[in-house]
Amino acid sequence: MRSRSRARTVGIVTVTAAALLVLGACSSGDDDTTTDGEHMEEGGGHTENSPVAPGARTIEVSSTSFEYGTPMIEATVGEDIEISLTADDVLHDFIIDELDAHVSAEPGETASGGFTASEAGEYTFYCSVPGHRDAGMEGTLVVTES
Repeated sequence: MRSRSRARTVGIVTVTAAALLVLGACSSGDDDTTTDGEHMEEGGGHTENSPVAPGARTIEVSSTSFEYGTPMIEATVGEDIEISLTADDVLHDFIIDELDAHVSAEPGETASGGFTASEAGEYTFYCSVPGHRDAGMEGTLVVTES
C-alpha cells in the first residue's frame, strides 16, 4: 500500500510541476525582456510601433482570426503611410520587413505605425504572432512611381 501511495504522490508532484512550467511559459507579465532590458511583445519581438510621419495618409486595417480586412494596399514611392491596425479578437500585428514597419494592436484595440517606401515594388505584410502567418495572415503592399 505504501508504494502505491508514494507513486500517486510522485505522480501528483510531477503533474503539478509540469502545469507550473506551462503556466510560466504562457505568462503575459512584464518579465519578457530582451538582454538589454527592453520589453518584448508577444508577436515578433518588436519593442514598439514604427513612427508615423506628420501628415501621413492613414490606411485602416482590421485584423481578425487569421486575416486582414485589407489584403492589398497601394502607395506611391515616397508617400508617408500610417497603418491604423484594429485587432478585433486577439493580439495581431502588421509587419513589412523591408520597410522596417511594425504595428501591434492588443485585442479590441487600435494602434498606429508608419512607413515610407523609397522604391517601387511589391512588399509582403504579415502578422508575426506565432501561427498566424502560417494560417495565411498576410497581404501585399504595391508601391508604384508617382
